Amino acid sequence: MSKAAKTQVRECKSCGINVAVDLDELVDDSAKSVSDELYEERLDLCMDCPSLMYGTTCQHSGELVSYRALYKEKACPFPGEPRWLQQS
Repeated sequence: MSKAAKTQVRECKSCGINVAVDLDELVDDSAKSVSDELYEERLDLCMDCPSLMYGTTCQHSGELVSYRALYKEKACPFPGEPRWLQQS
């Protein structure tokens, strides 16, 4: 998924309600987000990770991977061997 297609509708794992997540609304400052290319790379790594739960959520951080991959200050929380690093 590219950042251009930033709205996702997913079912909440706790209550079963469909929730729309608009990544544009999450980033209040574009200087905080990574480039489209880096976002795609990070998201691809997350989608291939054995710690991905429900196709949306990181087992280690509890965050939606589409959210975590978006921010420069975030890094992969995979224990011992992060799949991608924080961008300075």
